[in-house]
Amino acid sequence: MAAAAELSGKGRDIVVLEARNRIGGRVATYEHEGTKIEVGGQWVSPGHDSMHELIEAAGVSLVGPQEGALLIRSQGAVYRSSAAPDRSHALTPFEMADLGQGMLRFRRLAERVESDPTWAAANASWLGQPLGRWVKANLRTPAAQQDFSAVLASVSEGMAGDVSLGQALTTTVQGADLESLFAVSGGLKLRRVLGGMHQLADHLAAKLDNRVKLGRVVTGIDHDPDAVTVRTETADGTPAESYRARRVLVTLPPWLAMRLEYNPPLPSWREEVLQRNTAGHVIKAFVLYPTPWWREQGLSGQMSADEGSVRVTFDISEETGPGIMMGFFEGTEAASMSKRSRTIREVAFIDSLAAVFGDEVRRPHVYLDYDWAADKYTRGCHTPHFAPGVWSVNGQLLAEPADAIHFAGSEYVGKHNGYMEGAVRSGREEARVILRELG
Repeated sequence: MAAAAELSGKGRDIVVLEARNRIGGRVATYEHEGTKIEVGGQWVSPGHDSMHELIEAAGVSLVGPQEGALLIRSQGAVYRSSAAPDRSHALTPFEMADLGQGMLRFRRLAERVESDPTWAAANASWLGQPLGRWVKANLRTPAAQQDFSAVLASVSEGMAGDVSLGQALTTTVQGADLESLFAVSGGLKLRRVLGGMHQLADHLAAKLDNRVKLGRVVTGIDHDPDAVTVRTETADGTPAESYRARRVLVTLPPWLAMRLEYNPPLPSWREEVLQRNTAGHVIKAFVLYPTPWWREQGLSGQMSADEGSVRVTFDISEETGPGIMMGFFEGTEAASMSKRSRTIREVAFIDSLAAVFGDEVRRPHVYLDYDWAADKYTRGCHTPHFAPGVWSVNGQLLAEPADAIHFAGSEYVGKHNGYMEGAVRSGREEARVILRELG
């Protein structure tokens, strides 16, 4: 939609072919008894400049994480923490990268301490250094050092800079995932669109003068350097119109883009790249209560746990209406739960919540979820997992054009890969490439 708006705004004659009966792809806002539920992409962070620009243009508002205490379940014990990083401004991209690298080093070191006791014993003196010294040596920016220390402190009451590195590693190695904990604690300053992210897609569609064709499943593309013919069918498999154009922009995720029939076939290396990665698997789950009862207890509705089917939750309730707690089944857990009934997934979600929030979560509720891997027009979410070395070697080449065929989407960019920000940037940038080619 971002690419189409860019091209249309430059006076180009375009058409958008959409397989679904709605626009938005992995951005989807569904409604349950008058309550809007964001089943797809939802979060916007600092540094997502294109998304913030789009939000401002659409005239919609952002809301932040619910205030209140964070609950952490680590090694069977539940801690109540309000230790989200306290600062007046968000991390810069450089500070965020610094924090991410520090967390990665710390996690790898913790895993080695656990898996290689001989190495740990041989390096006992080094592991005995103050944690604060290690933090300052391995994170370069004061803001990242502060936030890293705050997250560690929230994992275990009493963990401070005067404990040793070895003690910190031992305490956290089997505890809550630090990256998830930082996201849940509000450190990423996550925001969501009031009323639903679909409003942004609607805003873009309004610029296109009814040139979006719903229910048109693209099946194949005939191409040469100067033009393409795009073949379509309806959702029930009935052949539909073909479209002749000077250029086509394929915005399917890579694992779906390669399912199209290309004539002539695309280079074999594209298929080889995809064979060495797997699409992500996420089931987004929701529990709806008459009110957000956890707020009365001073809780944010956010938690991070080291075990359970669902290990991270957020409060996504609006100011009025029901209380909504959202979490994810991810990875192998999602793959397993995808084969089971919704009732079993509900039991697993409630059990995960009860282990942290207590049996109050079992009060009367409504359970909803959405399995993106089961959606035939997506078949995976959030983003693919590339085998080691694959992306750095030739993954970004997936965005390279083939004759008059161009590719764009959140999986094709090197920055903000897997995010809505990446999708918007990629669409706009590739649209500009096409405009330059056409002159």
